[in-house]
Amino acid sequence: MTRTTKRPLVRFCMEWIPSYREAFYTHLEPVLDERGIDMLVIHGAPPASRSARNDSVRPAWATFVPNKVLSVKGTEVTWQPVWRKARDADLIIVQNEAALPFTYLAMAHSRLGGPLVAMWGHGAHFNEAEANPAAEAIKSKIAPHVDWFFAYTQRSADIVAALGLPREQITVVNNSRNSDAHLQDPGEVEGELAQLLATVRERSIHVGWMVSALDQWKRLPFLIETLDEIRKRVPDFEFFVLGQGDDKTIENAALTRPWLHSLGPRFAADKAAVGALANVTIQPGLIGLHAIDAFAFGTPMVTTAHSVHSHEFDYLRDGENALVLGEGSTATELGTATAELLLDPARLHVLQKGCEVSAATYTIDGMVERFADGIEAALKRRGR
Repeated sequence: MTRTTKRPLVRFCMEWIPSYREAFYTHLEPVLDERGIDMLVIHGAPPASRSARNDSVRPAWATFVPNKVLSVKGTEVTWQPVWRKARDADLIIVQNEAALPFTYLAMAHSRLGGPLVAMWGHGAHFNEAEANPAAEAIKSKIAPHVDWFFAYTQRSADIVAALGLPREQITVVNNSRNSDAHLQDPGEVEGELAQLLATVRERSIHVGWMVSALDQWKRLPFLIETLDEIRKRVPDFEFFVLGQGDDKTIENAALTRPWLHSLGPRFAADKAAVGALANVTIQPGLIGLHAIDAFAFGTPMVTTAHSVHSHEFDYLRDGENALVLGEGSTATELGTATAELLLDPARLHVLQKGCEVSAATYTIDGMVERFADGIEAALKRRGR
């Protein structure tokens, strides 16, 4: 990912790289190369508030520059000292975040004839309870003045357009990720996990799972209540949780529930083997890219509608590819509805077929193509 003479250069300046995002960059680079565009990813490490998830990567093909994390009136602000490495770009892509001051530096230089600046994000914080009003106000002021915006979903695009950025300067990428579903080969899994999966396979045909960072927004106590209700109604029900975080609800609950398996972060073949065994995905808390895993593995998402969901929640269609109960539904209601779904093979099959359709719609390859189209369109604004 080094620069080739006379070819336009795009630099992604990211605070850090989550493990799920690595495949996007490795897929995008050859697509841009075929279109005569070079790209480079510059990134730092996740802040302490995110490190407990243990889901960041530092790829050899990317350029690592340590961030400097500051506290400004109790707010965590991350300075990315990347200008030296980014200033030769034709287009700089930054995150749609208020607490990354490099964005303001890049935008100032853009107005003085420097690299174009594009943002990538939601347009607004998806979780109203967690959102910082001051940060949201700043984002709403700067978003209309970037040269391009890569919107996660159509809802993201609508938000940014309402702020004043012309629609023709917005690309809807339909945010996705590599699900690892293509690695469903039980033979690649060894050791304790292989033994556990074999045991569960023998004693249960009703299996659920969840792949997620574990934090307060996942409504984990509510999830445990839901799982307990399912287990009452489906005696052979088993549940796997793949993920890690600062909320220990799952780990503690698993100590007294032999059918609840807390596996920590799992990727590639391990993740695929668990997904191949599951029938449904159960996640009453915040849903984002977890919807992609549900589609790819044919394990319909079971959840409730509420305000903390990310924009990828829009991919879910109740009765088509998911089971979505209304906001305010209780854990007993969600558990009962899930049990009924598990015990109704015909209905479950309808949702699984819907997942198959959605899996073909929301793909990482499709996201890459749309992103590449947006980059080409943004580059045409040079000399504006």
